[in-house]
Amino acid sequence: MARIYRQVGSLTQLIAELESEGIGDFRTIDKIRSFQNDYNHSLDRIRQKYGEILRHEVVDLESEYERLSLKLHRKIQERESLLIHELEELKGTLAGNEERNMFMRLFFFFRKRRLTKRKAVLENAFENEVERPFRKGFAKIDSLRSEIEDRKNNPEEWIERYSASDIEEQERILSVFRKHKSLFYGAEGEERVARELSRLPDMYTVINDYRLEFSPPVYDKNNDDRIFSIQIDHVVVGPTGLYLVETKNWSRDSMENPELFSPIKQLKRSNFAIFVLLNQAVERGDIDNFSTHWGNKKISPKNILCLMNRRPNQEFQYVRTLSEHQIASYVRNQRSAFSQNEVESLAENLLSQIA
Repeated sequence: MARIYRQVGSLTQLIAELESEGIGDFRTIDKIRSFQNDYNHSLDRIRQKYGEILRHEVVDLESEYERLSLKLHRKIQERESLLIHELEELKGTLAGNEERNMFMRLFFFFRKRRLTKRKAVLENAFENEVERPFRKGFAKIDSLRSEIEDRKNNPEEWIERYSASDIEEQERILSVFRKHKSLFYGAEGEERVARELSRLPDMYTVINDYRLEFSPPVYDKNNDDRIFSIQIDHVVVGPTGLYLVETKNWSRDSMENPELFSPIKQLKRSNFAIFVLLNQAVERGDIDNFSTHWGNKKISPKNILCLMNRRPNQEFQYVRTLSEHQIASYVRNQRSAFSQNEVESLAENLLSQIA
């Protein structure tokens, strides 16, 4: 199995875009794909979760209702006993007035009016007098009963209410994925190619998302182009040579869109910069094993355009177009170009440029 370095570029970019929008739990293509494929089921699971929560809530509310009802019932019984006792005492007190002397009757006159009024209240509105201190308690119990009935009679409404925030977040995540679908397709294609390249023998090195900046820029006089930076989806170095691989998971419309930058031009541009960089390093002696008694050995990168969905009918100068399933076999079966020591030296130098 080939030695693999770095995550594929489109996935790195996609993760950065997701994190900028507050989505940090998706760091692999498989997780993103799984979320999209399982989206409707995940909404069902959310509703089922809150349905279960609602059922537990109803049980808890009913338990609370029973507890409060029992507590209120005990207090009412206690108050009934107290009021009955109070009424009996009032009757006795008022009846005993007839046995008092004239002076005591006169003294008792004003108190008698208050006691008589209280006795009338207890006799004529006993139930109201019993319940009067507990009106707030009755209101709380009635409100609790209404809540229970509402939840039992309208479970779908309550489940939608409870799950709204979670479902809204799922919808937001899906909309962000759709907004960045081109990055997703790019990352998916690059990962598939990276997986194929990983099947190369262990004497091969694969560097994904190879990026370099140049200061001063590399000047390509044939195209009057100053190259300040390059990005290569996959760089492969092994016994059969050095390969620059550009992966495109494009639709037919994208392939025919003249406004999209040509991957052929991109490969040739990167190739020129890498060619200059490495061969200058050989001349300086920065790369071991490429100098012989005859002179310095030239390093000539080869270009591969890997198209996921379809290949164009035409061929291109200095660029080989392959499918993902052809690429590993193509690289492995080319004529030997480097010794193992040269492979190690070249891979080490390429990696040191991005360290």
